Amino acid sequence: MTETENNQPEAPATSSMIPGGRHDSELFRVYSRILDGITDHALLPGKKLTESDLCRQMVCSRNTVRGALSLLAHDKIVDLLPNRGAFVHVPDAKETRDVFETRIALEETVVNMLLDQNDESLSERLQPLYALVDEEEAAFARGDRVSWNRLANAFHIELARLLDNDVLLEMMHAVCARSSLIIAVFDKPKDRLRHTYCEHREILDLLAEGKRNRACKLMRRHLGECQARLLRKFEAESMEF
Repeated sequence: MTETENNQPEAPATSSMIPGGRHDSELFRVYSRILDGITDHALLPGKKLTESDLCRQMVCSRNTVRGALSLLAHDKIVDLLPNRGAFVHVPDAKETRDVFETRIALEETVVNMLLDQNDESLSERLQPLYALVDEEEAAFARGDRVSWNRLANAFHIELARLLDNDVLLEMMHAVCARSSLIIAVFDKPKDRLRHTYCEHREILDLLAEGKRNRACKLMRRHLGECQARLLRKFEAESMEF
């Protein structure tokens, strides 16, 4: 990772973890800037994305912006509304359930596939993820919310990357990006679980020890508690209207 001006490691942006060979294109540059703004919660759900503003900010053509917004709409991150323009997508309760149920199943599959490999080097291959969790804890301790969110997300992406399965990795990236958008709608920084990094570290320990059932159970609980908290907040907000 590169270093920031404060000599802290720069957390990987969501776009930097996307697999594929399109990273050098102008279209991907604009797509990534918008995506990272949304997943970093700088562009909040419901915000209008004006083409002229984006062209000016990113120094690019209107066609490039339109192409990027179309890709983001395909990924369910942006909504393109006829005669109104583009808006950051606002998920509802059903989408929250659907996304998290899918994510729980997918991440449990990752755990099982890793242990199905019977790879004696798994413990060694997990070491970079321990370092990632250490950075996540440090970001939380210094109150760096953006880096903390990025690193928490990167943990799950990098765990899937160990399988060297491009299709599964693409699915993980998509579901993690949509989860981040849902969190931006319902969750407030002060309300989030303080010790996500503790559970991340425990998941790694269980994988290194080959404890399949306990690792799957913890992964389900880790994501399931987040889903339940978000749905409770959605229901509470709905009752206010």
